[in-house]
Amino acid sequence: MIDKKSDEYVQFEKLWDGVTPKGNNISKKNAFRSKMKNSCHQEGLEFSKINSFLVYTGNSKPVDPNTILKGDVKVTNPPRRHLRKF
Repeated sequence: MIDKKSDEYVQFEKLWDGVTPKGNNISKKNAFRSKMKNSCHQEGLEFSKINSFLVYTGNSKPVDPNTILKGDVKVTNPPRRHLRKF
């Protein structure tokens, strides 16, 4: 369940609506939504606000056993060429 009072969600809502200190900025809203749409499609998810939030927080994909966590960054090494299945 998404905690709507968390700092991450509040920041995501501001970016989703294009809220800036001077007011609403439509171009920033559209740019952020476009980035989220591209990220959702790369993850293989349908574009929606909930899926965008999951991609934004990094909770959209389960961690592979080959993934190494370095701080907050997930590093996955691709399989070697001779081990890839084409």
